[in-house]
Amino acid sequence: MSKLRVCVVDDCFETASVLCEGLKLHNYDAFAVHTGEEALEICSQEKIDLLLLDVCLPNMNGYDVCKRLKEDPKTADIAVIFVTVKGAPEDVSYGFQIGAIDYISKPYNLPMVMIRVDAALQRKLQHDRLRTQHDFFLDNSYTDYLTGLRNRRYLLERLQEEVEKAHRYNYPVSCVVFDVDEIRGLDEELGPVSLDDLLVEVAMTLRNHSRTYDILGRYDGTLFAAVLPHSPLDDAVGYATKIVREVGSTTFSDPNFPTEARLSVGIVACQNGSALGAEHVLGEAMRSLLQAKSKPDERIVAHNLKTE
Repeated sequence: MSKLRVCVVDDCFETASVLCEGLKLHNYDAFAVHTGEEALEICSQEKIDLLLLDVCLPNMNGYDVCKRLKEDPKTADIAVIFVTVKGAPEDVSYGFQIGAIDYISKPYNLPMVMIRVDAALQRKLQHDRLRTQHDFFLDNSYTDYLTGLRNRRYLLERLQEEVEKAHRYNYPVSCVVFDVDEIRGLDEELGPVSLDDLLVEVAMTLRNHSRTYDILGRYDGTLFAAVLPHSPLDDAVGYATKIVREVGSTTFSDPNFPTEARLSVGIVACQNGSALGAEHVLGEAMRSLLQAKSKPDERIVAHNLKTE
């Protein structure tokens, strides 16, 4: 079996050399380039599994390199880990938003970098394997057939993973639960659009306003949930507010049954192991949802889970 290929992108030759030597000792095919332009060229021409990418590069910074990779279907699947001195919370959050799979701040511990690389490539291999096995996307154990989103089982499994990673790597994760709890047909004689069609439209709205690594699913009936890695409470509230307003301002029709709908939303955010697990986090989000239903205006209730 051929070795996995890792490209180190850093304008410091010494730093790039140290990382390459460490990767080779871990049985990776590693090499270095020193500019963003070189990274884009090599990624477009050769098979690269992972980029260890500095942000502070000459001419084109690492963020722009990552965005260009993710915009091109031929290179979008290349995993990216930022390795950089830019380690402020807003830098880390932005790195994940544009498609990085991990973010490591300098100065770093080289053995820990190798562990993070191993974990990232294992996740990528698993994802690639599942994607090539097309039945994964059709498997009713993980997919809601009506909306095409993931289902309750998948949500709970992935929420548990994200809560554990948030604790391990010290970043926030939020859980958002939506309920379609007010449906009104604008034509009294025709009535509203069918519930199934409305739920499909709501699912499309969720997709259109979510990041590529957010985890979306239909939990049950008219309940939807989103797991938002690297999102503190304020960001989760902003995300939910956009979706609530989008659904509230949309007239749904099929095509002759004009319908308006309204969402209620419960949100919780946690960090540093502050949650007891997926069931606990989801339960707290459901509790917030029940509180939101009693609000007269914008029905959103959110809170941070306190450290246990």
